[in-house]
Amino acid sequence: MAALVTFPALGASPAWAQDLLDPTRLRSSRVGTEALATRSNRPPGWLGPEYARDMASSVTSAILSLVRAYGATADQIGKLQAEEKQLTDKLNEAIRNKEAILDEYRQGLFCSGCGRTKSDIISKGEQFPHSGQTIIKPTPEQIAAKERELQQGIDRLAQQLRDAKAKLAKLSPDIDAIRSQLFEGMGLWRTATSMERGIIRQEFAFDAQDYVQQRTVISRQIDTVIREAAAAQTIPAFQACIADARTWSDALAKCEDRHADDRGRMMTGLTNNDNSAQRQTASVQSTANEVASKITAFGLAGYLNILTTLMGRGSDGTSIAGAGYTFRMGKYDAAGFGEILPRVAEFISRASSLVIGTAPGYNMPASQELAKLDRALAQVEPKLAAALELRRQQEAAAALERQQEEARRQAEAQAREQQLGNTPGSGS
Repeated sequence: MAALVTFPALGASPAWAQDLLDPTRLRSSRVGTEALATRSNRPPGWLGPEYARDMASSVTSAILSLVRAYGATADQIGKLQAEEKQLTDKLNEAIRNKEAILDEYRQGLFCSGCGRTKSDIISKGEQFPHSGQTIIKPTPEQIAAKERELQQGIDRLAQQLRDAKAKLAKLSPDIDAIRSQLFEGMGLWRTATSMERGIIRQEFAFDAQDYVQQRTVISRQIDTVIREAAAAQTIPAFQACIADARTWSDALAKCEDRHADDRGRMMTGLTNNDNSAQRQTASVQSTANEVASKITAFGLAGYLNILTTLMGRGSDGTSIAGAGYTFRMGKYDAAGFGEILPRVAEFISRASSLVIGTAPGYNMPASQELAKLDRALAQVEPKLAAALELRRQQEAAAALERQQEEARRQAEAQAREQQLGNTPGSGS
């Protein structure tokens, strides 16, 4: 604003003009910049974006813990599945062998020396019966004893198989609970990241309200300066207009700078939110992929490979749908099923009640306001210069008049002295 930086220096007013500086003669509508609105419109108990950011970080840590627990549980399931298959095969083989062995036993097809059956001895490449031994036929008691022996092996395998199945059945709810908690955790993470963005945008809306209030005050005062500049007739009035113009142009510049800083802070916050969300998502997926690569249990690894598809950030809106209400921050034990953590409940409540307003704008660009002020003050400069020149001339004329008056008094005094000196009898 060129006109505001080229004003002439303001000199002291002479005594005869001091009465024009009487405050009662100056405009009473002037408002100091201290009357500008301050950042006081945040509601009581307002929490900044770090509140949601900390929750997102905590949830990410809990999700990573659950992913590792999922891997450990899946590893146990994989081992039990392999054990179950092995025991099932052994049990089926034992049942088949029992009948074959008993059939040979009943036919007397076993060695009298070692008691092994013909098929067993021949499978080892040995001679049946062994040298010096005979083929004998067992008694009914021996057959019953052999049957009991074979059945005991079958019963032992059957019990081991039942134990393995029971362990698998116990782990199944655990893996389901972990899946459920991972799903809830993803929901709470989305809520937290969306809430942080919402808080950032709402804080800018608060600041924009302050900005509009400040611009309203400044605009009103600039209009006052413009009106009074047009009506100004005296040096004090001209000087007051110029001083006020400087005050309010500076206030406007600071107001615009702060609004730009507010917007920049919002954009930086949103960018940081995106970057943090990407880092957290990458961390979860990397850990999930590593854990999945070690899972041998059928059908369990694939879930981890697509885990982070649930971590996508929702779109910005005027409200946040609070998901993840039953997330237990890493716990998944059956005893706590359905538990609602107070911290999570409070967070969801705050997120759901957050209403994100639209940041208002001002209806006139600052440059337009300053241009108006420049045009008005362009009329004041020559008037002030003329008034100052007139005052200088008046002061010079007054000084000359005083000098002339002093010279006249001195001349009269000299004349009187000379007259007295020429009077008869005045000599010594």
